[in-house]
Amino acid sequence: MGKLQLNRSEVYRNNKSFNCFYRLIKRSGDNDVTLSEEVKFLRPVYIPSDYVNVKCFDDHRLLYDTVLHNVDYKTVRKSKEILKENEQCFSVLIFELDSVSRLAAQRKLPKTMNLIKQIIGYIFKGYTSIASITYPNLIASLTGKTAYSNELPKLDPRKEFTDKYPFIWKNFSQKGYVTMFSEDFPEISIFNYMQKGFKDSPVDHYLRPYYIARKTLHPVQSNLDQVFMYLEDKDIKVRKYSSLCYKSRPKHAIHIDHYKNCVSTYKGYRKFGLSWLTEIGHDYMNFLELADDDIEQMIQYFYTEGLFKNTIFILFGDHGSSTDGIRNTAIGRIEERMPFLSILIPKQIKNKYPHIHINLQDNENRLTSPFDLHETFVDILNENFTLSEEVMTRPYPRGISLLRKIPKDKSCSDAAIAEHFCACYTSHNVSINTRMINIGKFIVNSINIKLAQFKDKCSKLILYQVKEAQEIKTGLEYREDISRKILLNLFYQPEEESEQRYVVLIETIPGHSLFEGTVSSKNNELTLLGDVSRTNRYNNQSHCISYKTLKHLCYCKELTL
Repeated sequence: MGKLQLNRSEVYRNNKSFNCFYRLIKRSGDNDVTLSEEVKFLRPVYIPSDYVNVKCFDDHRLLYDTVLHNVDYKTVRKSKEILKENEQCFSVLIFELDSVSRLAAQRKLPKTMNLIKQIIGYIFKGYTSIASITYPNLIASLTGKTAYSNELPKLDPRKEFTDKYPFIWKNFSQKGYVTMFSEDFPEISIFNYMQKGFKDSPVDHYLRPYYIARKTLHPVQSNLDQVFMYLEDKDIKVRKYSSLCYKSRPKHAIHIDHYKNCVSTYKGYRKFGLSWLTEIGHDYMNFLELADDDIEQMIQYFYTEGLFKNTIFILFGDHGSSTDGIRNTAIGRIEERMPFLSILIPKQIKNKYPHIHINLQDNENRLTSPFDLHETFVDILNENFTLSEEVMTRPYPRGISLLRKIPKDKSCSDAAIAEHFCACYTSHNVSINTRMINIGKFIVNSINIKLAQFKDKCSKLILYQVKEAQEIKTGLEYREDISRKILLNLFYQPEEESEQRYVVLIETIPGHSLFEGTVSSKNNELTLLGDVSRTNRYNNQSHCISYKTLKHLCYCKELTL
């Protein structure tokens, strides 16, 4: 591990003289890399970097030119002491799939889902996102804080780095863990999209420079991939190789290989690893099924190689698809709000702490959120696995570890999930009447007020049409059904609600943007509940502003000229 070597069988098969060189790639900020002088090599050589550019020539003809990832464990182990795992101190491995709901995982990742069930993993049916985009959900799980709030240090995202944030991987690092963080789509990376990212490398093994180097050294392929991926999704083939590949390999498989190499390199040692697979599912949900075999094989590899012996493994999504065609259907709205979450725990936890197994089984059917995931990390960090005798009473904590018993009656309000993202309601379609049109205009006005500070850049939006409206109920729904009537129905009626709530889908011009908002109507007064969601792709429509919380709302004025 960590060595670069030639494929001798390939050299001898071609019976030619090869000259191969490598250049070390070093991180130079979050958006730049530097390359060392070329070094010729013939025999295996240890690479003191996590990334390297390799070129091979035959009679001065370029035969091979690629960027490779590596695990430079020697440099890391010189800089810090990494402690061993044991039956009380567990590693945490996280593998995230962008824009994947639980139902999407069932449809697109059947082999992976079956394997999780076979090795007795837990799949959480009530896991709910707190926002329609990645950043707030990940901030909640990694810091336990609310994004864009006073709970976090005040930063100007355009000028200040994110290093000050209290990421949980810092706490794990202080306890002798090696830390890893990788994302595969640098154009929209979580901490770099409309932000400055990190000044210093946030973890011991940070994969972003690898992707920056690929884009720097092979800019034509990188820049055109997104165009051809759109055509590929439409089954239009323009070139011989797929946009889902880098050189001769699928991009997602390269990313998974890096994660596997990191984990296996530190077998037996404490690890906190977060891998974020974005590109394959972010815009085109149907591509996700191409990764099923590789994700299943990764989990099987970890399992059979004993890498799960003292490790808690989490496979999850940040939210469901928010821009795919399915989003503007009834089931699509639920899917967006209810991402995939599964957890695998070592057998010794189940044996030594049987209450954790029982709690996880119960919690599979309870309302949970990214805040609960964060508290789970805290319990693992603090080795807090003992049975708590404390009876939980309201007000419930915002986050409750998934290893503890989560109350049956935990509500979206308890979990700090805004009503707009709460999936616990019943709903009925309502006709598009004057009242719904007025609510649509109210949503548009709310958007324009938010964009007022950018009125010189963003067009004023106008309601084009109300496409759909639903009335939602916060209580249980009572239905008179003789065939299913039970005794409880005779005595229980949900509490009458004092206000009406509506989820309204609108289309605005210019740009034909689709927005969805939840509005409360009480005494003829309208109130917007939570944020407005964008439910179709906006591509470059909002390139003129860089504020993450407003970008999805803006339609740049120059586009109307």
